[in-house]
Amino acid sequence: MPRVAVATDSAASLPAGAAEAFGVHVVPLQVIIDDVATAEGEGAGPQAVTTALVYGKKVTTSQPGPERLRAAVFAAESERADHLVFVCLSRKVSGTYGAMEAVAREASIPVTIVDSATVGFALGLAALSAASVARGGGTPEQVAYEAQRVSLSSLSLFTVDTLDYLKRGGRVSPAVAAIGNALGVRPLLGLVEGEVKPVERVRTTAKARAAVVSKVMEAAGLMSLPLVGVMTVSGDDELADAT
Repeated sequence: MPRVAVATDSAASLPAGAAEAFGVHVVPLQVIIDDVATAEGEGAGPQAVTTALVYGKKVTTSQPGPERLRAAVFAAESERADHLVFVCLSRKVSGTYGAMEAVAREASIPVTIVDSATVGFALGLAALSAASVARGGGTPEQVAYEAQRVSLSSLSLFTVDTLDYLKRGGRVSPAVAAIGNALGVRPLLGLVEGEVKPVERVRTTAKARAAVVSKVMEAAGLMSLPLVGVMTVSGDDELADAT
């Protein structure tokens, strides 16, 4: 039976030590601040990105470079795996899937790429669950299926205090951002079929956060073994406390 290794990208936002504990190799995305690219987590952590945004710097992200993706294949080989399952963030919001496809064509071991159609902790949980199946001796097909199963069962929602950053990233038009900010609209956003789309619109930050909690708890109530992950901007624990 082949030994299967599991890798994901840093959009998985896995807690410190979780990837190592499950044996998941994490490929860093590129964070670009004022045209200077840095690997995520290597000098461009969440706090650095938040600070850059607050001070009006241009912040974008990009897919991992081919050398970083090849490193995931080399790591699998060094662990004597003969198959790699790469669980990546939604291909509709990133070119990571396509970049790994190019690397996989030249890899010395087979690589199965799973489009999670999500991002954040939902992606991370899919990778960890896949790694658990791999550790139990699962086949590449079983490991990939588990990643897909978990990602498809997930619900990813978020809200923002201002539409300015979404406007900068091209997620909303300048006109929509101006009207939304003027009226105090706070969109409840989610990953819908792999894309960031508005789920609901409310008038205040407090109501938007309450709507996130309400919808997450409603979804969790329909599951036999729900797991809820909360991600906040550094120093903002209000939503975590509410959950």
